[in-house]
Amino acid sequence: MTQKKRSYLIIICLLYFFLVFHIVFLLDYRLNENFYGSINIIPFYKSYIFFLNCENSNFCHKISFLREFFGNIILFFPFSKALEIVLQKKLTFKKKCFYIFITSFSIEFSQYLFNLGIMEVDDIILNFSGGILGAYLLNCPKKVFKFKKCTKPY
Repeated sequence: MTQKKRSYLIIICLLYFFLVFHIVFLLDYRLNENFYGSINIIPFYKSYIFFLNCENSNFCHKISFLREFFGNIILFFPFSKALEIVLQKKLTFKKKCFYIFITSFSIEFSQYLFNLGIMEVDDIILNFSGGILGAYLLNCPKKVFKFKKCTKPY
């Protein structure tokens, strides 16, 4: 890989990290949240309440739930690959898991500590799930999509 291409990749990855920071701490929708500085340690409590009251929920509430649920997964999907590019070294799957968990936990704890949101165990689980899914899928295409050479002409 050329130095110029590597520089572009590093810039893209740094922009990704800035985007994660911006989404987690600075977006306008965060200003409308209640219960800043609180902690929710009951896994998937919001999901349980949502499905319990799903019939009574309006469309905006449903979209908000889906955005939060899948957004946490998608947000961390490219994390391990971006980290490898910025650090310029290959990480073991165990180290990727460690960095994904520590980063997700740090983000949630920072939201609590700086009164910028709710520290939720759901978010840690979903961020970790998205990060692990990305670590696996973004590093295994060679194994998954192996094509056999065709020896017989058709």
